[in-house]
Amino acid sequence: MLLADSGGPSVPDEHSDARHDDSARPLFIPRALVMLSSLWVFLCWILLFGFRPPVQPQAASYGPSIQMLFLLIGVGIAIGWPLLRLSARPSSAPFAQAAIDGISIFVLMQVVVWPLRLVTSWTLARAVAVDAALAAAIMLSAALLASTQSSPLPRRRTWAMVIAVALVLGPAMADILWNLVWEVDGASGVVATALSSLSAPSLLARFAQPSTIDPSPTDRALVFSAFFVATAVWVIAFFALLARRKTDAAMRLDREA
Repeated sequence: MLLADSGGPSVPDEHSDARHDDSARPLFIPRALVMLSSLWVFLCWILLFGFRPPVQPQAASYGPSIQMLFLLIGVGIAIGWPLLRLSARPSSAPFAQAAIDGISIFVLMQVVVWPLRLVTSWTLARAVAVDAALAAAIMLSAALLASTQSSPLPRRRTWAMVIAVALVLGPAMADILWNLVWEVDGASGVVATALSSLSAPSLLARFAQPSTIDPSPTDRALVFSAFFVATAVWVIAFFALLARRKTDAAMRLDREA
């Protein structure tokens, strides 16, 4: 996809996207994203495990560190990836770019997920659940990027990052606020669990816990709800894009008339 030549960059307005902006970035292979994701996982691994093996190399000794590793991977998916894209030039192909980015990250993470069965007590069902939770978290962040990274407006991009950070902190903040305001025993945990489907760190840490049992029906419901929310955001973003294109076409016709 090539950018068209024109006399100069257009001035963004409330209804414009990056398709007619000369400074917009066309669809590209996310090599830098893959390299930065690999570096993030490597640094997290070194930070948590170091270079020396544990005194007793058993599944129980690796379990908490692996759970923390997936929590940090969730931080990278929910904050690092959107921050990288929303601080760059607008994309002229936001849906395709978000999809390619998400697939690249998901394929890369397979190198992390499946070898860990050798050093954990995960059952096959739990490993599949970790992979499904990873896919849901990636799909949710990709949906946020698909709906915002074509916009050249700094305000819209800033609000997108605010939403991304709010989703990450949602379960913890809900737990704290619920205990401070209502002080109902057990209710805060229910709220935090319900919100964890929208928080990539919370969702991945929940499924990556050192457990020898299969995921519970509640855990499976969390993954399904994360997929449902991500799909809904994708659909809303798609129709919003169609509406913007229709508005842009009408404005161009008015200017030509």
